[in-house]
Amino acid sequence: MDVVRAFYRAVNAGDAAAVAALYDPACRLEHVFPGDDERHGLEDVRDRWTAELARVQGALPGGARVHVTRIGGIETGWGWVRAEWVSAVRVKLVEGDAHAAGHSHFWIEDGRIRRQRDVRRELDGPSPPDAPPPVSARQYPSRPIAGIGAVILTDDRRIVLVRRTREPLAGQWSLPGGTLELGETLEAGTAREVLEETGLVVDVGPVVEVFDRILVDDENRVRYHFVLIDYLCRPRGGTLAAGSDVIDVVAADPADLDRYLMADKARDVIARAMMMSTHG
Repeated sequence: MDVVRAFYRAVNAGDAAAVAALYDPACRLEHVFPGDDERHGLEDVRDRWTAELARVQGALPGGARVHVTRIGGIETGWGWVRAEWVSAVRVKLVEGDAHAAGHSHFWIEDGRIRRQRDVRRELDGPSPPDAPPPVSARQYPSRPIAGIGAVILTDDRRIVLVRRTREPLAGQWSLPGGTLELGETLEAGTAREVLEETGLVVDVGPVVEVFDRILVDDENRVRYHFVLIDYLCRPRGGTLAAGSDVIDVVAADPADLDRYLMADKARDVIARAMMMSTHG
């Protein structure tokens, strides 16, 4: 795992030579660079990283390109390590930032990277104010859907709220969050949803609460069934702005939540998170 940490430190520092030094001469890369599926050979990798780091600059705090949310071993019997991350970069001479989330698998052998495979999802920018709400594929599920939420506590102890465009909370204020994707851990999904909806990069902290949200229609059929895990999060960068699936975002005073007409459960979760932050 130390090799992977060193890899991301070098990427964020823009040091192509240090990045290349971490690869084995017989390394194999898959989907690491935009438009390239595979690269073989150390010299090729060094040249490609030099070009990539020259092409984009980091748009995260301190000029970082990648914020790693989690690094862990993969129990395969081999030296595989998985890193989950969010990124924000600015392509030089092009306006606007590009946000993404995903994970990378590294095969480490003898202190060098033998193989690297990236899985990336480009994140949407802010939605037009007159955009129609997307059609939900979460209605009438065959089984419960795992969801994640974030109580984002700012340095001045305000709580980030979003106003949603889609059901089951269309037009209402709630905590940022969404549904977990296949192959994604809870912490990585939380960080991705927060960046996608609010523009903030966060450190995902402890679990605040786990609970069900079940809504039925007029015929008593289950229209929505979520199992929700809410985390206490702290912002570490980014710019607060309404992103995908939301029409507004605000950093609210916890003592002034009445004006946002939030669900009682959301207010309970916020109260619990505030208590945890005080005693933690």
